[in-house]
Amino acid sequence: MRSKKIMFCASVCMLVSAISLTGQAADKQTDKSTDANKSKAPIVIEADNLSFSDLTGELFAEGHVIFKRNTETLLTDYMRGNTKQTEVWIDGKATLQQPGTELIGTGTHYNYTSRVGDMNTVIGTVGKEFISGANMEFSPTKLVARDGTITECPAIVPDYHVSAEKIEIWPGDKMIAYNAKFWIKNVVIFTLPKYQASLRKNAGGLQNAFPRIGYNSNDGVSIKQRLEYPINNHVAAFTELWYYSKAGFKPQVGVIDSEKNYSLKLVAGDYRDDNSNWITKEPELKFDFYSHRLGKLPVSYTFSATYGKWTDVNRSSWHQDYSLYFSHDAINFSKSLSLNLGTGLQRVLESNDDSIRNSFRFDTALTKQWSPKFTTTVEYHYTQNNTQTALFNYNVADLGREVDLGFTYKFDKKNAVSFRQSYNLETSKIYDQDYTWSKDLHCLQAALTYRAKRQQIKLDLSMTEW
Repeated sequence: MRSKKIMFCASVCMLVSAISLTGQAADKQTDKSTDANKSKAPIVIEADNLSFSDLTGELFAEGHVIFKRNTETLLTDYMRGNTKQTEVWIDGKATLQQPGTELIGTGTHYNYTSRVGDMNTVIGTVGKEFISGANMEFSPTKLVARDGTITECPAIVPDYHVSAEKIEIWPGDKMIAYNAKFWIKNVVIFTLPKYQASLRKNAGGLQNAFPRIGYNSNDGVSIKQRLEYPINNHVAAFTELWYYSKAGFKPQVGVIDSEKNYSLKLVAGDYRDDNSNWITKEPELKFDFYSHRLGKLPVSYTFSATYGKWTDVNRSSWHQDYSLYFSHDAINFSKSLSLNLGTGLQRVLESNDDSIRNSFRFDTALTKQWSPKFTTTVEYHYTQNNTQTALFNYNVADLGREVDLGFTYKFDKKNAVSFRQSYNLETSKIYDQDYTWSKDLHCLQAALTYRAKRQQIKLDLSMTEW
């Protein structure tokens, strides 16, 4: 009996596909050929019971309904639609699945030609963000949640979240929240009329909006927070609010233009590197060209250029920095053994002493996972013309040639210890030894590090990346 239903389903799919070829996409895509292929893709509908009218285009599906087109899937128990209008309606519960996105709600309306629709009483995930909304509109490039919330904490009562009258999400790119409230547990800590956060990989996401607390023997207690306000679709103003109990208030301000392939950023303020070297940018302009593939090779490259006035306690200079870096895809010798390679060039010019510093860099890392709990790494780093020839010590490699050895051992899902040792090949001496204990505090992550060679203690408390 089921096979007859599938055969009937196939006949319906052929009719629906033929009619839907005349549909035109509502949202323009950058890649027109890809968009054209999507508009011609066949539709597959499976259900316990199906009915279809060739005359009116009306379609009904009931019982374990699965609607598929391209990489999009709709799951429900009852669906009605019209192939002439290329639309479907679902009154009850439905699940919409797209790459990296899953939305569950009721009262769903979806146009499978334009790929535009809406859904009520929604909960779901977009990338690593957990979202909800009284109503949600979706299109090929954007989601809009009304009276919604967003967080990266999966708890029923999240440790932190943002609520807003409207939340616009461009998956994998950014989000903008209007009349936003920032919550820790059930307490609102502050509000903003408009807030923007980057959702790009390694950008920090929502975590940047919430205070990050740390401790360092050199700097004392630190509290850090980033706030971003959109000016238009690409340009945003931001501030980095950093406070150190020993150094005081060290704010940073700037404007950033984030495009698809690059960003242009103007910043001013005080900056500190991992070795407690301070620099004041008065201001600095930075261009970042995002990672791109080098033809068809398994190699990606990035490029950056900066120009600005740098000042520290000893000197001031108009600083120029141009960097090009190539990264090879991980070379997997087995499921548990991999090699990463990278190399790059840097050119630094200083007005203070009219110096020009050209530097070559090479990095390699071998990682071995001996068990799900135990992982070891061996790294080699070479940097030509390191800190000894630089005008500023800020963000300059400490060693010219070094070997790093380390391991991580996970006791359980919440606790892990790691060790990392840096060996200076030029002096044949150990440079650093770091012992770290990491503790998963549900949606918070605590890391306590003891730097034995420097007799320093570092404590970092931040939002967990899920």
